[in-house]
Amino acid sequence: MQINYSIASQGQLIADHFHIEVTDQYLPTFNAQPSHLLPVITSEDPENLSYFYWGTNPSFSKSRGVSDKLLYAPVEDIRTKPSLRKPLQLQRCVIVADSFYNWKEIAKKEKVPYRFHLENNVPFGIAGLWDSFETESGEVVHTFMMITTPASTEVRKASDRMPAILNEDLMLEWLNESNTSDSIHEFIKPYSEQHIFQHTINPKLSDPNFNNETLWKNIPPANQFGNLTLFS
Repeated sequence: MQINYSIASQGQLIADHFHIEVTDQYLPTFNAQPSHLLPVITSEDPENLSYFYWGTNPSFSKSRGVSDKLLYAPVEDIRTKPSLRKPLQLQRCVIVADSFYNWKEIAKKEKVPYRFHLENNVPFGIAGLWDSFETESGEVVHTFMMITTPASTEVRKASDRMPAILNEDLMLEWLNESNTSDSIHEFIKPYSEQHIFQHTINPKLSDPNFNNETLWKNIPPANQFGNLTLFS
């Protein structure tokens, strides 16, 4: 599974949409990648953007990449996995996004990238869990994981998994520190409240250094090698 996302909206739009403070530290990105420092809203500080590393920080990922176990937390596992139980109760966050990407497998070892977004590219929140660890030098590093659900009917055309998108009411519940019950996971369902638009995009999505607004553009379907395909 490989789910990436974007958060390229203007800072003022994010501030207005999520009712938070957004400082000059915020940098829009069209291609959020594992180990990047990215904006989240935590239950500890729900009125501001915090900046955590997705999965782990770059110094830990250079030599061995980032395991999916550090990137994604399937909603089916978050109540039963020992490593996720504490974050579920005490360390919840909302990942700020305005689209997500996934790859549709069209043949063995061949896939096509898709972009998924809400109407007018309005921002949305994804349920996440955060954690922290101390490096050998004593630095405290904060990280986050993305919770995923089975794909909704609209997304299933291209993928069997999707981010756990929260509506505004569920976002408030998710960030409510007093809500520590295991039943919090029952809020997380495949998103179906608004239409999710989708289209094929540039396969340069796979390049972590490709961070360009053209990534949002609808183009004819091409596989990960850049070859056009009849499948979509």
